[in-house]
Amino acid sequence: MKKLFYLFAILFTCITSAQQEFSYGLVIGNSFYTIGNNNGTTTFETEDKVSSFTIGGFGEYNFTENIGMKVDMLFSKKEFIYFSNKQVFEMNFIDIAPNFKYDFGETYRKGFYMLAGPKISLITNAKSEGEDVKDSFETFNLGAQLGFGWRVLKFIDIQTKLDYELTPFFKLNNGNKSNFFGAIISANIDLAKVFSNN
Repeated sequence: MKKLFYLFAILFTCITSAQQEFSYGLVIGNSFYTIGNNNGTTTFETEDKVSSFTIGGFGEYNFTENIGMKVDMLFSKKEFIYFSNKQVFEMNFIDIAPNFKYDFGETYRKGFYMLAGPKISLITNAKSEGEDVKDSFETFNLGAQLGFGWRVLKFIDIQTKLDYELTPFFKLNNGNKSNFFGAIISANIDLAKVFSNN
């Protein structure tokens, strides 16, 4: 909760920014995920839990009328089970994604766009049956995202991003790896537009 407060404090500090090229806002959505295991057998599985509520913020800067950079910082939780003994794990994540954005409209932030780039995923908490098990996992992971969006109202984007982690969150001694992959569907509320007079 404290981290969420800091995020909102940073976002509202940006309200005083006078740069028209800079935008910031709130992200609310759902993260759909599954687990890929490369060991030929199922190590982890998501069972019935395949999505989680996602919230965070974004900052965006356009360099030209079509090209910009959009950075998301999102908070989410994932639940899954260890296949052999049905042990349930819960993890909290902070994902930071600096994505390059190409806007197909005549004016930036007014229509359809595509975005792609890397993602840094941090496991902030991992528990199983009430015990801290964070040391059993790789807490720093790298991934990639590819997506598209559309400005549907004056200050709201609907956005979808495919999400794949390149590094494993769990690696056995014999090299078997487990990675998350999925998609994030979200509404992006442009607070810079809300608080501006334009």
